[in-house]
Amino acid sequence: MPRHQRLYDAVVDGVHRVDDLAALLAVSPSTVRRVLAELERAGKVVRTHGGALPLGAGTELSVAQKSRQHATAKRRIAERAVDMVARLDLGRSPTVLLDAGSTTTYIAEKLASSASPLSVITTGTGPLWALCEAEGVEVTVAGGRLRHRRGSFVGDLVREALDRVTPDIAFIGADGLVPTLGISCRSAELAEVKELQCRRATCVVVVADASKIGAEPFPHWARLPDAYQVITDDTLTTEGRTALADDPRCAPITVRRPEGSAGAA
Repeated sequence: MPRHQRLYDAVVDGVHRVDDLAALLAVSPSTVRRVLAELERAGKVVRTHGGALPLGAGTELSVAQKSRQHATAKRRIAERAVDMVARLDLGRSPTVLLDAGSTTTYIAEKLASSASPLSVITTGTGPLWALCEAEGVEVTVAGGRLRHRRGSFVGDLVREALDRVTPDIAFIGADGLVPTLGISCRSAELAEVKELQCRRATCVVVVADASKIGAEPFPHWARLPDAYQVITDDTLTTEGRTALADDPRCAPITVRRPEGSAGAA
């Protein structure tokens, strides 16, 4: 049995510490750490201090853990998103809404280096920190109760803030996207915030790497608007392409990964 599968099976069976995994499989701790890193990028485990836990349905990753998964695809998605902002023809500086999430944080990082003035409203700490020193970018936080693990704001204060804005374009993150159901969310509160962001924006763009299309990791769903776009990457499965193509509300955009990039990076 390949080493990766044996190590993953051991983690699933309850062996979580690096030293214990190394002893069980008769390999070095450095080998275990390397394989765990590869399994994490593949979305199978979550690394912890000194070991790892299996990533199953309903397991929520932290912001840092999510940012390491499919990073190449997320950066390309962010490039396409920033290009969309640059192409807005409004006769004034645009107002951009950034949902909480790892992909929207990559978008914020690229917007921070943009020479064009703009306003950004965000419901996440990731985009906030990426933009906190960006010159020419006016940043507004739709803040409420902080969900520490994911760096997202939820609650009445967020809803009140969003009710008072009309962004030109909103980039919405997703742990899973099924057009017939919506965006998969950990909680009803998160689903409510995503739905409200979609309702308030003139243009709605879901940013989701190919692994998210068709995924149903959580039991709560944010309904999609009557018209939306999806930016994803070219590792999308045939089933994923069909699901997006079959939704008349959806205008999918597929970005290419650089040749030679790792599929899970």
